[in-house]
Amino acid sequence: MYKKLGFILFLAFLLGLLLYLKPFNDEVRKVSKIENILPNADIVGRVYLLDFLTESTDLMLFNEIAQRQFLTSEFVLSMAKQYGLDVQSPVYIFANERGDFGGVVPLFTAQKLKSALDRISLDNNVRDTIIGKDKIYQIEKYKLNIFHRDHFLFIYLGDHFEAVYHKYIAKDRKVVAKNWKDLLANPIFPNENLVLYSQNQNLKQFGIEHAYLAHDSDSSGFHLKTCLTLNDSIPFFINDSGLAIEFSQSSKRIINLHANTKVLSEKSRALVIEKLADLTGKISFPIEEFMDVWAGDFCFEEGGYYLVSEKYIETELDENFETTQVEKVKYKNVPRYSLMFTTDDDSDFFLEKLLKKGILTKEGDLYRFLFSPQLKLRMKGNQVVFYSTRYPPNIIPTKRNEIKWSFKDTQFEFQVDSLSDKRVFGSLDIPMEKLLSTITSL
Repeated sequence: MYKKLGFILFLAFLLGLLLYLKPFNDEVRKVSKIENILPNADIVGRVYLLDFLTESTDLMLFNEIAQRQFLTSEFVLSMAKQYGLDVQSPVYIFANERGDFGGVVPLFTAQKLKSALDRISLDNNVRDTIIGKDKIYQIEKYKLNIFHRDHFLFIYLGDHFEAVYHKYIAKDRKVVAKNWKDLLANPIFPNENLVLYSQNQNLKQFGIEHAYLAHDSDSSGFHLKTCLTLNDSIPFFINDSGLAIEFSQSSKRIINLHANTKVLSEKSRALVIEKLADLTGKISFPIEEFMDVWAGDFCFEEGGYYLVSEKYIETELDENFETTQVEKVKYKNVPRYSLMFTTDDDSDFFLEKLLKKGILTKEGDLYRFLFSPQLKLRMKGNQVVFYSTRYPPNIIPTKRNEIKWSFKDTQFEFQVDSLSDKRVFGSLDIPMEKLLSTITSL
């Protein structure tokens, strides 16, 4: 009897082992195949879609997003099951600066999806064609291409589908594209529901080797935690406080930085000068002289206008047709600019250097940086302030390090939290109205 019991237990153990290993191996095989066909792109991302939708519920409510009932995790899961989509596994997304983007969704089964796509293809606006061994469904009006294999659905919008298909999908690739490999390794934000990774030339020209971004739940806007890895180590630290311009709400561009320049060694100082010189090389800005006097605070503001009045004399004819000089007043909008930095040493020497190089020119009591509007200058204590408004901006204490910049009509706000060797940790805010208009346009 003991032998029979032992034999039954042994069979049960083998059956349990088989049930455990078989789905495990299938999952590895399926995920591996999906990873191999993911196309390299300027931005690549991994999304746990259901969890992401759940944590975005407050965001959608706060911004009163229409049809948000169709963006709940429960609704998306029920629809996905109808078509065999595996949205409980990671969904992969990609985008390029040239304008094309897409996604890859794992499948439980291709049969349900195939039936749905075959029904859609009966629509006059949808045509299907064969490329390689795949049947591609296309909607030319939207430059949309869709196809599937047994274990994934591929969605692409843009002008370069065939090039992407032949490079990454047509052949049975055995390797994962570099950007995807870096994303999937992801040592920075491994547990976040939406993680993005970027490594391209536009970043490299600013000294950034690559960037990780992860969604951080925030009801008021689309908030991303960021980690930027620099090409070289910049071993200086951000001060958690300093002096800043009191920025206007209408400002379109803001730089508000406070660095601890005291901790720079000679080697580190030379490296910072080299990096900043690369960025300002076109205008021959005297970075070395600036570093000699800079105390760490640097603020810039652009955007908005203020109304000024100007008196002028106009010649008119009076009721007797005699010419007479009449003083009048006209109003005009002047662009708002402010620049402030603090100094440790003689700032007069640095300003003379700017004047000598032609970067700064003096016109009466006013100054001009290259092609900037005329600016007034105020030097008070260790503060050097250039401004275009009638009165100088208020200088106030601050505990923020931030950059707000407009790019392609979208305003991004980046806040620096901390630096560690080659890494800059911070946050990036993207306006919800821009995201909503983009989604609507699709």
